[in-house]
Amino acid sequence: MESVGKFEFNRKNLIGHGAFAIVFKGRHKEKRDWEVAIKCINKKNLAKSQSLLGKEIKILKELKHDNIVRLLDYQEMGGSVYLVMEYCNGGDLSEYLHSKGALSEDTIRAFLQQIAQAMKVLQSKGILHRDLKPQNILLCHPEGRRSSSINTSIKIADFGFARHLQTNTMAATLCGSPMYMAPEVIMSQNYDAKADLWSIGTIVYQCLTGKAPFHYKE
Repeated sequence: MESVGKFEFNRKNLIGHGAFAIVFKGRHKEKRDWEVAIKCINKKNLAKSQSLLGKEIKILKELKHDNIVRLLDYQEMGGSVYLVMEYCNGGDLSEYLHSKGALSEDTIRAFLQQIAQAMKVLQSKGILHRDLKPQNILLCHPEGRRSSSINTSIKIADFGFARHLQTNTMAATLCGSPMYMAPEVIMSQNYDAKADLWSIGTIVYQCLTGKAPFHYKE
């Protein structure tokens, strides 16, 4: 087992990976039933992303809400940076939609209400997420009630592209996932928090129909 502060993990317990990070399932060293997700980022991949990681950590430290994945600890060791995150046992919304297809209106309503609560917190702090998509919306099922989606908790994750935006100012950086980007972002125009609302709209459409409203070819 490898240690990250009060937590530990085994590299065999891989639960996800992306272009810049690998995510392992871990646990608290003493409270062993306390499961966590440990995001391991190789410093070699951080040459252009160091400032983004710093912003992500800063933003996550100030966001404490039931519908936002919590940052529990972060450590820099050797050639890597480790983020210890809240573990969600239901995977992400993309996987859920792949297994379920279209969702019922009652389920979508329950999910959307929770997303709205998270967005209210982001808005109050002047934060744009800028990469809202099903893969960045995680699900937590209550123990013993995995079949009941109405009781599932929704948590927004991955604030790697997030930034603070002052009132009455606009952002201009092209970032996010093309299938869920607002038109003004794709066209490299200035944008504000409404761009996140567009992304949520595309997610709701996908939940209703089982298919994303737009497709993207490289």
